[in-house]
Amino acid sequence: MFSSRSKNKIDIERAVGKAARPAPVMRPQINNRRGPRKGVWCVCSIETRGGEVREGVIIDVSKTGARVRFRSRGNLPQVVRIKASRIGLSRFARVVWQSEFDAGLEFVPDNRVSG
Repeated sequence: MFSSRSKNKIDIERAVGKAARPAPVMRPQINNRRGPRKGVWCVCSIETRGGEVREGVIIDVSKTGARVRFRSRGNLPQVVRIKASRIGLSRFARVVWQSEFDAGLEFVPDNRVSG
């Protein structure tokens, strides 16, 4: 009604150019965790060797590591000390992975920390 183009005409080139994309295949993620994780919500502090302290929340924890969430973005150094008095945690950890607000930490024995 408002267009001067006929409704009966189809632009084949335009229609072919917008072919439907196939749906992405969702594959199950492989669980490489060494131990079962326990979901917790516990405030912690992450200390670097330089003395910087960042506050975060432990999302889940296992015998071998923890996942920590922060309020703000930032990069952690390779080795940190994680402290959470509520669950009696005070250990050195190696940063295994890091996203914008989360970090995966693997606990390391104190004698393996050089420096």
